[in-house]
Amino acid sequence: MPMRREQVAAALKYLGNKADLRQLMTVDSDRQRIESEIRQTPWFKEFVAQYGEEPDLSPNADYDYITAWKMGVRPKRYEQDENKYHRDSYAENALGQKILLKKPDHPTLWKTHFMDQTGQNPDALGIKTERQAQEWMRGRK
Repeated sequence: MPMRREQVAAALKYLGNKADLRQLMTVDSDRQRIESEIRQTPWFKEFVAQYGEEPDLSPNADYDYITAWKMGVRPKRYEQDENKYHRDSYAENALGQKILLKKPDHPTLWKTHFMDQTGQNPDALGIKTERQAQEWMRGRK
């Protein structure tokens, strides 16, 4: 459901103007158009083939597909995972600020935090779980 203007204003105040106003406002017709465009991508077809169901494109999803699409973030082939499509964790707004696209319950958010903290890709290091990542971090201290 799109935010009302007063909700957007409150969100901007809360975020200290770190958010991009355009990313907070999505009208239903925009959402429907974007979802339709996403459904036509090779990533979407690959996702359905792999998981047997469509990805959750709703605002409640663990990844903000709509903002990603609006900001030009498109899935890319990822060598570390059998060359399957993957999506970036961040988008960059018009002010050059990074917008996190993964929600707190996203299953690979830990990888994003690991990369932010270490500059290393856990997949390239053979780290497969959050627990392994924590152990690796402790071993560096």
